[in-house]
Amino acid sequence: MRGEFILDALPSSAFDLVREADRAGAAVIVYDNDDRIVWVSDGQRTLMPCSDYADETYKSLFWKVLNAGMIGTRSAMADPAAWLEGAIAARRTSPNLDFTNIYPWGRMLVSHLRLDSGISVQARLSLKSTGICKYFGDPDIGLGVMWALRVQRHMHNMQSALNSLSIAIGLVDASGRLFNSNASFNEMLAACDGFMLTEDGDIKAIDVCDDLVLEQAVANVAEGLQPATYIPIRRSSQPPLIVAVSAGDLPGTAVLVVSRFGEDCASIASSLQQAFNMTPAEAEVAAGIGAGQSVADIAAARGVAEKTTYNQVRGVRSALRRSRFAVDDLAGIANLVTKIAAITSPGKGRKH
Repeated sequence: MRGEFILDALPSSAFDLVREADRAGAAVIVYDNDDRIVWVSDGQRTLMPCSDYADETYKSLFWKVLNAGMIGTRSAMADPAAWLEGAIAARRTSPNLDFTNIYPWGRMLVSHLRLDSGISVQARLSLKSTGICKYFGDPDIGLGVMWALRVQRHMHNMQSALNSLSIAIGLVDASGRLFNSNASFNEMLAACDGFMLTEDGDIKAIDVCDDLVLEQAVANVAEGLQPATYIPIRRSSQPPLIVAVSAGDLPGTAVLVVSRFGEDCASIASSLQQAFNMTPAEAEVAAGIGAGQSVADIAAARGVAEKTTYNQVRGVRSALRRSRFAVDDLAGIANLVTKIAAITSPGKGRKH
């Protein structure tokens, strides 16, 4: 049945649909101008094993699928003969159909392509298997199998790029439900490093007080009440995580970017010193502020008086103004340093 010579004769639009859908494990059927099946994919045989697909037509396959309980469309089950007549008419009069259909095992994207020669291609692709439903919900409108496969490739490429970063990145909804995350974020969750993932799939801060702040920040940003914010998340024995919460591209979502630069303040201080022409002391103070430390903590850690540290804070503000990064207070310095650290942080690197 898998006669490759049949596929080679198809125009590029039909051939590409068959090839790409087959590679993705989709269920694909090619019909001739008499509606006889001339080619099926392995995905189709696995999805609907009720036929051996030898000497099968669109009609005969429909009745076998119906009798096997593999039809999910209510109208088809209620009046199968009428539904089949309408489906055949639609296939013969429409050169291109894209829709979402319901099956006992879930929703699938369906693409039907009919050529001038009468040959037609039908491809079905599970929404769940593509992973696009995590980003686009469970659409009722027709998106098309080829569109879904292109989106899937883009997502895979983007995921590979995100996984190469030491910065932890996660996409959540307004309630904190995790949609997607990179490898660094997953490692952080697995280690319960400041965060945890509940059985319901929600992101929570380990510290109860921090969790309340995180919950409010995510809700405000995802619902458009606040464009972005930065919050510290405490850990038991290490410097706090600094979390940037910004609005996602999809309505009702937020992106969490978690910087662990506090684990390597010396490297960040070196970057700040070079970027803003600060003194070594000023750079150390700026890095400490960005890591969530108070002036008193920084002074104690450096073995100097708090007055000296405040003078160095003024030096940091002057250095930033010279570089056209005006800040008014310690929170402004912390936010700016966090942004810079999230981009330049060498961190400890990920294990590959």
